[in-house]
Amino acid sequence: MIRLYLILLTFFLFLSGCAHRIDPQTRLYDNWKVKLSTQETWKVEGKLAFISPDERQSANLNWQQQGDLNQLVLTTFLGIRILELAHDEHNAKLEFDNEMYQDASASRLLQQLTGFTIPIEDADNWLKGTVTNDTLRVDELGRAQIVTWQSKNGQKWEITYGDYQQYAGYWLPKKLTLKHKKIKLKIQLYRWHFN
Repeated sequence: MIRLYLILLTFFLFLSGCAHRIDPQTRLYDNWKVKLSTQETWKVEGKLAFISPDERQSANLNWQQQGDLNQLVLTTFLGIRILELAHDEHNAKLEFDNEMYQDASASRLLQQLTGFTIPIEDADNWLKGTVTNDTLRVDELGRAQIVTWQSKNGQKWEITYGDYQQYAGYWLPKKLTLKHKKIKLKIQLYRWHFN
């Protein structure tokens, strides 16, 4: 009987120890937003829906940045690659329909070949929710809720952040909606990775 009591006591102590254990990865950094804005190496997976008066398209996305190099890969729901766009400040390369194209502007290249209008050049700021300007409205936790943002080519986008997830010490956007005139982008982000 005592042996059973000791086994149960050990078991419940183990369970309570597990229940109170706090993973340091889930605790927020005190200055999470500043630290996130300086994070230059990241990767995120999710879905993208492009909606315009003429068409509706959706795809899986794999978006990553390493320093100055930004790369976006869109695939169908079956995993078939639609396009791969890699760019830095000076050059953009797009692989589309088994052909390689180049331009100085990633957004222009993407729009000319696919019809997609995406403010890709400054994605590092708006995708992570660290964009700041006079139009920015934040919630009680300092997370971006809505902002009017102007891309490098002069297009104005209204960006609404619908939901967040806590990961690696940061609050990270989970759902975003971007609107420019009659174009709407809906982005759902599942998994963020940082190095």
